Amino acid sequence: MSQIKLLSESNIDYTRLHELLVARDWQLADEETAMLMLKAAGREKQGWLDTESISKFPCTDLCTIDQLWTKYSNKQFGFSVQKRIYEEVKGDTIEWGKHVGWYQNESWLDYSNFTFSSDAPTGHFPAKFVRFVVGWGWWFGPFFVVRIAQCRL
Repeated sequence: MSQIKLLSESNIDYTRLHELLVARDWQLADEETAMLMLKAAGREKQGWLDTESISKFPCTDLCTIDQLWTKYSNKQFGFSVQKRIYEEVKGDTIEWGKHVGWYQNESWLDYSNFTFSSDAPTGHFPAKFVRFVVGWGWWFGPFFVVRIAQCRL
């Protein structure tokens, strides 16, 4: 597989994320992804993404992040993987949450209870960005799936 170009419309350096994903350190890579997404959206001070920042999130950066996650997880993780699952369950957010392992026993998992290993369900990561939005993974999913579709992941 060819080397991924670490492109950014927002002048973001994705080198550390690349290194963490090569090392398969899913938790640190997820935290790095969240931090980089806030930076790319110009929302570091706020610490969360709103619908406007999601709708304007740079496609180049979204593609770079997705390509890194999908390549180094052997297509187990990534936004495009999450999008595919969302489409397969026809937009049913609860079913989507169950498939990616965020919804168990009739409730949304706290981030500290996620599976930070290669045994995690398909689509489990990236995940921390969800916490930056509204604190509930289920509410954010549909908004970001739309942005991912607009970026043609």
